[in-house]
Amino acid sequence: MNYYKFFIFSLIFFASFYSSANKNNNEIYSVEIVVFEQLEIIGNEEFESQKLSIEGINTITLEDKSEISLNEKSILNSFDFEKNKFSVELMHLNEANTNNKELSEITKIKTYSQIDESKWFEKESKLDQLNNIYSRLNRRKEYKILHKESWIQPALSKENAPYIHEIFDNNGLLIKLYKSRYLHLDVIAYLDGDLSSNTDKKTINKIKFDALKDSIPDEIKDYDIKIDTKIFEKGEIVKPKINSVEASTEAPIRLSEVKYLLKEERRIFKNEVHYFDHPKIGIIISVYSSL
Repeated sequence: MNYYKFFIFSLIFFASFYSSANKNNNEIYSVEIVVFEQLEIIGNEEFESQKLSIEGINTITLEDKSEISLNEKSILNSFDFEKNKFSVELMHLNEANTNNKELSEITKIKTYSQIDESKWFEKESKLDQLNNIYSRLNRRKEYKILHKESWIQPALSKENAPYIHEIFDNNGLLIKLYKSRYLHLDVIAYLDGDLSSNTDKKTINKIKFDALKDSIPDEIKDYDIKIDTKIFEKGEIVKPKINSVEASTEAPIRLSEVKYLLKEERRIFKNEVHYFDHPKIGIIISVYSSL
């Protein structure tokens, strides 16, 4: 093993040791990636350009973090106490019991549904588990950091899990985290290619909606929650602010010639750091339970 690989494996060993000490049983995972180029190719192997096709592959792109602002005026106007004439003293005992029972059932739903799918597949450039590795690689002349990212996601079945397509300059990484009996990572990385994917919000929303449905047990009845539509007049109560421009509607590029290509599928364990090696490309991925 040459010195450069020994250096990287040493970093990964200590990072994995730290991650393993923080295990829990949550089925939602935080994923962190660091992609770098190895500037000094070891050995005499020559690489020819290859064609990479992602036609027929279900891909999504991570969403930009959104900010939520509240329209305070609309919220205050929605609380029309005089019109509603609400009084605890006027409520009949049987009404109170019925409301308490419904409240208890709804509380039970919230107890069962502990997931927060709102942040799934949302970009978070801050690294936790891999921050030390990133900093140390970034200081060394033989490596060039190409990309770093983190996000939260569930691990779906192999058939339903999409590839997340991260594009940086003229390079890219497709990563698929799925679970059969064990966790698996399917990784495709390329340098000097011209591939693209549209943000597939329908796929992301379906994953979130299915998870929300599955989190409610069968014994819980359906409840119709009535909302007074007057509170949505002119000024909206909640206004999402998107930090980036909406995704392009142009057709994605699914076939391209690439200069360097890495493809590997691997069974993994959570709360560990995983290294995918290529003479020109290095990828470090951490998959750990998300609180």
